[in-house]
Amino acid sequence: MSEAVIELRGIHKFFGEGSARLHVLKGIDLTVRTGEYVSITGQSGSGKSTLLNLLGCLDRPTEGSYLLDGRDVSTIGDDELSEKRNQDIGFIFQSFNLIPQLTVLENVAVPRLYHPHDGASSEARCRELLDAVGLSHRLGHLPNQLSGGERQRVAIARALVNDPVMLLADEPTGNLDTATGEDVLALMHELHAQGRTIVMITHDEEIARGAGRQVHIRDGVILEEAAA
Repeated sequence: MSEAVIELRGIHKFFGEGSARLHVLKGIDLTVRTGEYVSITGQSGSGKSTLLNLLGCLDRPTEGSYLLDGRDVSTIGDDELSEKRNQDIGFIFQSFNLIPQLTVLENVAVPRLYHPHDGASSEARCRELLDAVGLSHRLGHLPNQLSGGERQRVAIARALVNDPVMLLADEPTGNLDTATGEDVLALMHELHAQGRTIVMITHDEEIARGAGRQVHIRDGVILEEAAA
């Protein structure tokens, strides 16, 4: 059995204090192993977004432990958590989150700015990834000169630039038309076939069924897990 990339044990998350305290996640246990493609679904208010923030090291659990690639990140300091997030997680957002003033090539290089790299090798890495997602002809373009599908491909290249242990995708086709969304999902499947570990948050049950394993959350509890 492959090693675990994600291990959540007894995760609880509360917001607020006193009588207004809200119990959002209620004892979540979840393991994702190297090379898995997992979708997480749930209705609005289910705790899906809170779980996404915890998985992405954008927030911390109130109780429980989160081991990311073998390291408990639930108690480490903010600086170390930021470094772990930058190195180990590749984010793919619904809204792309590209920097409008930067070119395609510069956007892909952004995660590498936080750690010293040889300039030539860093640029070569970015060019290689953009070629892999079919955008080698768009290196000098700005985000507003790209289609939605092209912007998401830039975001995927950026997510891969530090060779993370997992890709965390939040509604990656949410701002795309059906045909373009299918192209992006095909690219995600190709990355999975290459051995990438992918966790995808989606409200779309049809898209979720395309993953190798489906996890459903309701009222802060994992309700069911199923293989595709």
